Amino acid sequence: MKVFVDTSAFVSLFVKQDAHHERVVKKHKEYVQHRAIFLTSDYILDELYTHLVYDLPKNKVGQVAAVFDHTIQSKDIRVLPIDETIFSQAKDALIRFCEHKISFTDCTSYVLFKKLALDEVFTLDSDFKKLNISVSFPHLSS
Repeated sequence: MKVFVDTSAFVSLFVKQDAHHERVVKKHKEYVQHRAIFLTSDYILDELYTHLVYDLPKNKVGQVAAVFDHTIQSKDIRVLPIDETIFSQAKDALIRFCEHKISFTDCTSYVLFKKLALDEVFTLDSDFKKLNISVSFPHLSS
């Protein structure tokens, strides 16, 4: 199983005070038990680090960054770059789905999801459901 990890799942994993923390930790463990391959993008990391600066004290942001660096180096997750081709395709998707008010970052994730034939997006974000993408928490309405 190939799983794309979205910002909301990362935030819930790293921020223990997050309302969905326990649910996301449990789902992550299920993925690991099923030997899921985790992927994300550099745009997601941009969103994640920015979000953490607002939610966590400085020392915790540094700790999360260090954990994440180790996770990438150990190849537990693969970070995909948004190149010119994906950027252009995401712009087309943004225009195609503009009535859904989807973010550009979500459009880049959508393109990667389709291009790499991924199985699911590990997210709490309902926007992917609008794009008919399989998500980890389909009944969540946030």
